[in-house]
Order: sequence, then C-alpha cells, then structure tokens
Amino acid sequence: MERHALTFPVLPGSEDQVRRVLAGYPRPETEIGGGCRLLATSVFLWENHVVRVIDVEGPLPVVMRHLASDPAIRKTEEQLNPLLVRPRDFSDPESVSWFFRRAMMTRVVHQEARPYRPGSGAGRTRVALRYPVRPGRGDAAAQMFEWGQSLPLGTALRTGLVGTTVFRHGDLVIRVLDVEGDPDEAIDRLGPAVLGGPTAKALTELLEPGWNLSTATGRARFLAEQRLTLVTHREAGDAAEGAEFPSSS
Repeated sequence: MERHALTFPVLPGSEDQVRRVLAGYPRPETEIGGGCRLLATSVFLWENHVVRVIDVEGPLPVVMRHLASDPAIRKTEEQLNPLLVRPRDFSDPESVSWFFRRAMMTRVVHQEARPYRPGSGAGRTRVALRYPVRPGRGDAAAQMFEWGQSLPLGTALRTGLVGTTVFRHGDLVIRVLDVEGDPDEAIDRLGPAVLGGPTAKALTELLEPGWNLSTATGRARFLAEQRLTLVTHREAGDAAEGAEFPSSS
C-alpha cells in the first residue's frame, strides 16, 4: 500500500459549496486491473485549501488516469473546477497533468501498526492536523519529523492509533492520523505523544509566534484550533462486496 496526498486552493468564500461537491461525489470503481487498486480516499478542508489523501496499490499515475476516465468522477471534478483558484482545462491533458503535479504533496514519514486489509475499516476514521509553520521553515519542519521519534501505534482501551503520515507542500505541513474508536478521545489521549516528546521544544521554534507545544495548555490549544475539517472518508471493502465506510464532517 502507498499513501499519497494532494492539496489545492479554492476560491475564498466557496468553502461550503466545495464541501457539498466533495462530500457527495459518487463511489468510484476501486478495482483498476493490472495489480492496481484504489483502497481509500479522504478529503479534508483547511480554510480554503483542500487536502485529498489517497491509499492505493500500484502506480499512482495509473490510478489517477483511471479516476479521470470515470464519468461520475469527471462530473464531480467539472463541478469543482469553477471553484478552484487555478481552474483546469479538461480539453488539455497537459493542463490536467500540470494541476496534479503542482498539487502533489511530499510524503515525509509514514508509520502503520499493521498492513492495510480491505474491508477492515469499520470503526476507523482519520484525523488531520496542520502545523502552523513559519514562512520558509517547511523544509526544516519536515526534516524534524523525518528524524523524530516514532509514535505509539496500536490499540488500547476503546481507542487506538493504527497509522500516521506526515505530508508537506511548501510550508503547509499536515499530519494524518488513522484512528480506531472515537477520534476525539484519541486526540485527547494521544496529544502529548503526537505533539510532545523530545522534539516539542525544537518544533515550537519553527512555528508561527504564539504557539507552544511544550506545555499542556499549548498542546490543547493546538489540537482545538489546528484540526482540519473531514469532508469524507471512504474505504474499499472486499471486492465482492464493494463495502464502503463513509464519514462526514
């Protein structure tokens, strides 16, 4: 399994319309053939930025071409297009390719407690957090996450963290958390591990003024204010069943 993410800005003030379009898009065909499969998709909003997380088996370009050829997905993308800061010209394949190249985020680090099993996502959802990095310090923050400590994965009590990925696009740094159980409970319980630890002080120095991940108060404020809005999360079930597990914001 490979996890990828894309991000792109939409017109300020269009967020509610964007949310409706992306929350209502139809389920694509997950079996692509040739060893490729779409495993899961999640869509988040941060202010006027969309963050789309995609789990796939096989080469991402093959998956993206498959999605682009799906009539229902194409219709959704055309509805979204006028709301983008930089609309795509769907009659020009290079324009569409340029859009995706520009939107692609860099995966900094990925951990998972166990390999992905299709159809095993019931009771699981995703949470995404934005690190308010100072302008020009995105690369330094990414290096810190790449070299930093591992997080305590696994389940405990009713809630557990089963995976985490950090993505970066310029100075936009996002951590995606795969959670089993109640996501709010997970955030409260895992906050010290996700935001604290030996790198908390050094990471704080890379953030915008006013943030402090070294204190419980600072971490609580971060978790309350830097959580992205989850628009939708869907997982492919067993191929024969076509199961799907949606979540809304």
